[in-house]
Amino acid sequence: MLRILYLAPEHYTGALGLFVQAHRRRDHHCRLVTLFRSHSRYSEDICLNLPLVGPDSLLMAIRRMAYRSHGPQGDLAVRQGYPPRWEPANRAERWFFAIRDALWAPVIHRAVSRYGLLDYDIYHLESGLGFFRDARIIKRLKARGKKIVCGYHGTDIRQRGVIPQIDRISDLNLTCELDLLDKHPRMKFLFLPIDTAQFTFREPRNRVQSIGHAPTSRYFKGSDAIIEVCRQLERERNVQLILIENKPHREALRLKARCDIFIDQIANLGGWGYGMNSLESLSMGIPTCTSMVPEYESFLPDHPFVKVDADNLKEQLIRLIDDEQLRRRKAWQGRRWVERHHDIAVVMDQLYRYYEQMGWLEKSPK
Repeated sequence: MLRILYLAPEHYTGALGLFVQAHRRRDHHCRLVTLFRSHSRYSEDICLNLPLVGPDSLLMAIRRMAYRSHGPQGDLAVRQGYPPRWEPANRAERWFFAIRDALWAPVIHRAVSRYGLLDYDIYHLESGLGFFRDARIIKRLKARGKKIVCGYHGTDIRQRGVIPQIDRISDLNLTCELDLLDKHPRMKFLFLPIDTAQFTFREPRNRVQSIGHAPTSRYFKGSDAIIEVCRQLERERNVQLILIENKPHREALRLKARCDIFIDQIANLGGWGYGMNSLESLSMGIPTCTSMVPEYESFLPDHPFVKVDADNLKEQLIRLIDDEQLRRRKAWQGRRWVERHHDIAVVMDQLYRYYEQMGWLEKSPK
């Protein structure tokens, strides 16, 4: 039996909870530690409730000041390097993390002692982050022969960069973002997991009543242009835009289930193609639109998405609104495609194959 610990800033998309439960179903001991509570209200395991992390207003102000030196885009600027590496932008940022680490230390050390957090075999570090920015605990774990896995999801590499002290000692680096394979010499791909059994497939209605969009960041999704096109269609085609924004996950799913068409993104600024939003809509049988760069189309030639961009979004939406058979075909294609590539059981099989390749597991349990 392996002992596996996931450490994450927050339980962001629900995927970490799926991993934890899936490891347990395969008779391994697994827990999840988060630094702060998720705004989306996903279930927590061990949550430290630390200050000065996530959407903390003081932290946001410090970030804006620290990243002025990066140019007009600030902390949205894409870092260079192979891989890009994080370094303090200036003395203020260096002191901020030193002070925050000192403030966090008593809480973290109590949790380490209470929950035996140094006694695991494999440590999955979401976003490539440890308990402290200086990686003091992760370096101790590596010295004791523990296995270190870093999971990256996009902005952590593109805008922040790897934490050098952790990247030097990581054994395995995983991402669900295709473009990150070209940003790190030791990166491997792992599909984002979803439990398709938790989603009820709904046959498309005869008439389109609503179009959904659920931006986590309007900038990265190209939401302003999406909303403008949908407002035009509200007037011209008697359909309703359901804008799902800043909602707890349970409420977001309830709203999404009302949609007849779903739009993920048209910008390709925060990554290529799609994420958990699309996996949920496809699992429900909702035809889903997103922008697909040529590299992603080559990687996923069987994908079920309706390809859109800023120029053709309205045209493609009208096509879906007018063609009931197209919507039905896309609905079934989407559900089956998610089951083949993204279902948690399929993703776990691939993860355990990586474990086997690393010599951590002799044979994947069935």
